[in-house]
Amino acid sequence: MAPTRKLAACLVAGVTMLMSACSSPSPSTTNSPTATDFSGQTLNILFASAFQVNEKDYILNTYLPKFESQYGVKVNADFETQADGITKIGAEQQSGKIVNDILYVDTANMAPYVSGGWMSDISSVVNSAGVTVTTNYDSQMTTGGQRWFVPNSFDVYLLIANKKALPYLPDGLTQADVEKGITWDQYADWANAIAAGEGKGMTMFPANMTGSQLLYPLGGIGLAYGATFPDFSSDAMKQAWGIVAKMAQGNAFYSEQAQYTAPSDPLSAGDVWLTFAHMGPVGTAYNASPNDYVIGTAPTGSKGAGSTSGAWSWGIQKGAPDEALAEQFIKFALTPAVNYDFCSQMGGLLSPIAEVQSLMTSDDVIMAAGSKMITGANLAGVPSTDYSDWNAVKLLYGQVFDQILTTKAVPSDADLQNFQTQLQALKK
Repeated sequence: MAPTRKLAACLVAGVTMLMSACSSPSPSTTNSPTATDFSGQTLNILFASAFQVNEKDYILNTYLPKFESQYGVKVNADFETQADGITKIGAEQQSGKIVNDILYVDTANMAPYVSGGWMSDISSVVNSAGVTVTTNYDSQMTTGGQRWFVPNSFDVYLLIANKKALPYLPDGLTQADVEKGITWDQYADWANAIAAGEGKGMTMFPANMTGSQLLYPLGGIGLAYGATFPDFSSDAMKQAWGIVAKMAQGNAFYSEQAQYTAPSDPLSAGDVWLTFAHMGPVGTAYNASPNDYVIGTAPTGSKGAGSTSGAWSWGIQKGAPDEALAEQFIKFALTPAVNYDFCSQMGGLLSPIAEVQSLMTSDDVIMAAGSKMITGANLAGVPSTDYSDWNAVKLLYGQVFDQILTTKAVPSDADLQNFQTQLQALKK
């Protein structure tokens, strides 16, 4: 169902960035498709994504039924992990027995689909949709003038704090400073002050190692100091590890954080008052009770704010059983109102469609913070396909993090170099 506040939305990074970094729409087309020739047909969609429960419910019970109703068709949805999605589509292409028409894939795992020749060129479909789509991810989605995917949303990492934590801000800082963007040193001091005042750690990173997301916020700290991503041993990354160690020394971390890959539930329960997390889960918590939270851009280091960033995208598999209906779905998904609603229901993601800006209001707090990140931050994509086992990379970050929590100190140069050596061994 639609949120009571249309916050968490889907705008791109502001009008200026969009108009300079986006392709132009066809002036003679509109994006108002009507149901005509597809009644009774079936569309198969593979979502290579680990959605949260509320997100999956929205897709199955609202988003896809809207398309079904509009065109009188049936949509079958298959949900797989990113790795299993690659395996499944590779097998379909190898056997020639194509089942799935539409694929939903993230930029971090897109390379095998493109390099494998598994996708159809959707350039004409996107060009005829009558919308302006960002070109920020074209290096991963297009080659030689052909388009294999079109972005549906993109994301960054943001700060969220319970307003109960505001009295513990370091001297001289206010809520306005948090919203504008504090430094990582100030963030650590704030986290430690909360722990000292409340008698327990109330700051968290998503530390569960099953489907771990921990490397992304840790990588964001490193990017703020000029590190690459991933990285363990550079001087810049050592500064990032120092921030983590500073919080460990102050016993700032939530004792149960190892149970979670996202902060939404402990935020909503009031067990966590401060975190730096993916804007989707941040938006989910904020949307549930917007008066209880403060949203800020990523904290800054010596090189400014830092965050990983990626896009989720639609594509049509080569040999799709119902290519015409798949093309109509792409146009449906690119409709501004449809895209706005999708991104909103995902907790607050940025839209790659310029026309979505006309749907925004002053309540779009998540969008505003994300837009600031895009225009001024040190951003990095997720190079998962550059490594033989991205989960192994994630586990390395978990090991460093656990070592810091145990020793309350930055690992030795020898230890960090050992982790860097293990990282290099995973490079393809």
